[in-house]
Amino acid sequence: MYLFDASALVNMVKKGRVRPLARGATIELALYESLNAVWKEYKLLGRIDEETALELVDVISSVFNVIEVLSVKGLEKGIFELAARDGLTVYDASYLYVAMKNGYILVTDDRELRNRASRYVETVSSSELANKY
Repeated sequence: MYLFDASALVNMVKKGRVRPLARGATIELALYESLNAVWKEYKLLGRIDEETALELVDVISSVFNVIEVLSVKGLEKGIFELAARDGLTVYDASYLYVAMKNGYILVTDDRELRNRASRYVETVSSSELANKY
C-alpha cells in the first residue's frame, strides 16, 4: 500500500494520473497542504490562472472523497520525536511516521523527505509510481 504526501498527490492530479491514488492512503494534513500548493501556484507564482486553480481544487476534493484518509490523532508524540531526531518538519514527519507505523511505501516528490525517509521505509516518486500504471 502507498502513502501519498501532498507533493506527490498534487503532481499526480496536475498530470491527470489519479488512478494510482486509489491504491493508497494519505493523512488529513495532505488536503490542506495540497490546497495551499494550488494557492501558491495561482496567487504567489502566477503559474496558473484562477479557472485552472479552481479546477485543481475540484479534482483534489474529489480525490479526498475516494482515497483513504488516515488520522494522526494520538500519534503526536511519536511524530514530534521523529521530527526532532531527524531534522524534519512536523509536517514531513507526520507522513513518514504514518508510513512507518503501517508499513506503507511513501510516495513523495520532496527530495529531502525522500532521502531521509528512505532510511526507514521504501520510497518512490509520483513519476516512478505513475509509470507502473
